[in-house]
Amino acid sequence: MRLYALTGGIATGKSTAVEIMRCLDPRIVFFDCDKSVRDLLKRPEVLAEITDVLGEGVVNSAGELERARLRELVFGDHRKREELEALLHPKVRKECLEKREKCFKNSSTTTFIADVPLLFESGFDFDQDLNLVVATSEATQRDRLLARSHFEEKIISSILNAQLPIMEKVHRGDIVFWNEGSKVGLKKQLSRFLYQLKIS
Repeated sequence: MRLYALTGGIATGKSTAVEIMRCLDPRIVFFDCDKSVRDLLKRPEVLAEITDVLGEGVVNSAGELERARLRELVFGDHRKREELEALLHPKVRKECLEKREKCFKNSSTTTFIADVPLLFESGFDFDQDLNLVVATSEATQRDRLLARSHFEEKIISSILNAQLPIMEKVHRGDIVFWNEGSKVGLKKQLSRFLYQLKIS
């Protein structure tokens, strides 16, 4: 079974790449780190751990996460962000490894891809064969974040500064899909990649 990590920067198009690959080859099994985090953040025991680490105010009286407050804390204080990541990342990696093991036991699964936004930043390793990167220019990242999330420039800069520069990820990736143009262009690149997998 082939193992790949898929990464990029915020708003570079990783989710779009996954959507395209699902359509091109429904047999590929994906693990979504962002979804894993979202699910973890709904668990009362995890929210209690986060409160212990970040203090009162990140969880409201209804027991729900105050996402704006969390974002303000972790992107405003790198130590808080590191504490949160130290809490969540091992849990996410454990889930990833469990899903990978299930795939190993399923003879019909030939490809497993983990979507890991902070692949290089966190040293997230699961014995993958190659690291795939979906990339754009930083200017495009900023434009997309403004258009889709309406974040202030200060928040956008804080988010981007919390990640490796996108060109550093390009340098460290094994295969790069450039997503500066249309969705059709990205699909062509992914189609070529998946075709090469089939004939190799």
